[in-house]
Amino acid sequence: MLKLQKLFALFFFFLMCCNSYSQDKTIDSLKVVLQNSKIHDTTKLRAINEVMDRNYTQDDQAYYTLNKMRGDLAQKNLKKSNSPELEKKYTLWLASYNTTLANEYANKQEIEKALACSDKSIALFKSVKAYNEMYSAMISKASVYAKFKQDEKAIPLIYAAYKYFEKDKANHINDLADASSALGYMHYDMNQHAKSITYYNDAIRYYKMAYAKNPSNELLYVISVNYGNIAFSYSQLKKFDKTIEYCDKGIEISRKIGNPTMTGILLTRKAYAQMQFEKYDEAEKLFKEVLSLKELELANNDVAIANANTGLADLYVKKKEYAKALPYADKGFFLSKRGGSVPLQTKTAKTIYDISMATKNFERALEMYQFQEKLTDSSQIEASKNELEQQQLKYNFEKKELNYKLISEKEKSAKNNWLIALSSLLLLILLGGFFYYRNNRQKQAIAVLEKNQIKQKLLITQMNPHFIFNSIENIRSLIYQNQNNDAVNYLGKFSKLTRQILENSNENYISLEEEVEMTENYLSIQQLLYNNKFIFSIAIEENIDPESVFLPPMLTQPFIENAIKHGLSNTTENGKIDIRFYLKEAKLFFEVSDNGKGFDNSQKSGTHKSLAMTITKERLVTYTKNHDFVVQTDNIIGKDENIMGAKVIFEIPYIYEN
Repeated sequence: MLKLQKLFALFFFFLMCCNSYSQDKTIDSLKVVLQNSKIHDTTKLRAINEVMDRNYTQDDQAYYTLNKMRGDLAQKNLKKSNSPELEKKYTLWLASYNTTLANEYANKQEIEKALACSDKSIALFKSVKAYNEMYSAMISKASVYAKFKQDEKAIPLIYAAYKYFEKDKANHINDLADASSALGYMHYDMNQHAKSITYYNDAIRYYKMAYAKNPSNELLYVISVNYGNIAFSYSQLKKFDKTIEYCDKGIEISRKIGNPTMTGILLTRKAYAQMQFEKYDEAEKLFKEVLSLKELELANNDVAIANANTGLADLYVKKKEYAKALPYADKGFFLSKRGGSVPLQTKTAKTIYDISMATKNFERALEMYQFQEKLTDSSQIEASKNELEQQQLKYNFEKKELNYKLISEKEKSAKNNWLIALSSLLLLILLGGFFYYRNNRQKQAIAVLEKNQIKQKLLITQMNPHFIFNSIENIRSLIYQNQNNDAVNYLGKFSKLTRQILENSNENYISLEEEVEMTENYLSIQQLLYNNKFIFSIAIEENIDPESVFLPPMLTQPFIENAIKHGLSNTTENGKIDIRFYLKEAKLFFEVSDNGKGFDNSQKSGTHKSLAMTITKERLVTYTKNHDFVVQTDNIIGKDENIMGAKVIFEIPYIYEN
């Protein structure tokens, strides 16, 4: 065993040395070591993981090559008959592989495959009760949604993870940092850059706390990434001095850990900021510094090199030096296509388009325009190679046809030339109108979503003063009755419940577990207020996971309050309130019943209304988009046809997170 440990240690020393020479040799050396049958497969998996973290980032293709090796090895061992301990280890490795694979598919714009891998990862972690890793994987899934502008699906995942990790901050500093960073990205994506910077700074603070406990280059790397994110947000706010400041902070760290990729990206971002101050010489010097980094060439890092080439091209375009700009733009375009970065391809294609228009190379300009058009259309992003070839053939045909017309109509009158020009202009106007219309539709959809979310929060805000007013009235009543001890006890519980309500007021959805906890606290307060004249029970159907079901907050409280206040109004003792959550035909239902006097005809017909119940019904109508939404009210009839109480039933809209 000791011999294997020494071999393992020497192996990593060799990898660290050879890394400065060639990244490809690192993987080749690893493959040689993995062929050693004396090394256990769990040790091999740790070796692959260590090489991924030490030598590469998620910007490197080699990172995903190693991930495939990790996944193949874990999958092979899971097919064998293992001890429960080994079975769990290989399951965890396979889950980690799927998390990374999801990120790879997301970078390639293959959302369905990315989400499938994320779901598989979450399921594997959950199967071995690795809940910490499961919630981390939920953050990774949220990042996939965010890359495809599906923020409404990403946000609940991030907040669910954030709440879980916040329960034990001391042991989840890294996870809280990841969640804060994800929230920073979400706000950046919604152009809320001030909030984005706040969350990124929170992430850095958590990462630094984690680094103080357990220093590692990986943590320094993510700190430098978040500095870069802050720099980019400041650039969107036109605060370019701040952009430069945070780029310098990130560069200092990336150089310290010897990460040329991050250094190159931050130098490029800093150069763009210098261009805004018209310090073109400083910017040119920074771009060329990136291109001179030999480590980037050895690592074949297309992202950083492509960014720098595109940056130099943009610089020369600003200086109107188009002949100097074009070679750099072409190289950036080639590298961005090879690396698969869609945003960078779009940016570089735009630069080539500008150069082509300025130099009157309209054929190349048309080619770049069509390329950008294809990238912005999500249905065409996933088109097959055959479709791309057909588009190329179509363009070649149109090009030849255009040349033929130009030659054959060379001597025609100016009237025909004007007709051709006007037709081309009309085509461009129609294309522009189409894209303008599509972008407006997307903005309108986003605006409707944000409006509905704001409306729900306003409705909850209206309910909070109503509840607080009633509770204060109850406290005042106890004081008037000289029940000071009860008043103090009531005030303590009321304070805790108020805090829960205020915290949940900012949420569109909370877990069923949190809703039940808040309801139990509320009922305990009501028992104290009514001198324990009633008991209560809360039941959740067995096939419902209260941690995985999320529903809008404060929907049930007004109906529970009504059952106590009106249903038990004639009861002095032995009152009973029963609450039940159950599923019926995949729909979640809430039921509250009491053993009081029941409904009279006016109440059953809906003439009795309270402010809280009116607001709640409006919220239910908004969530379900059903204006005919019905709250079912019935009397409970005994064997002798006497009224034994009343019950209220209605459907609750919910989200299920697997």
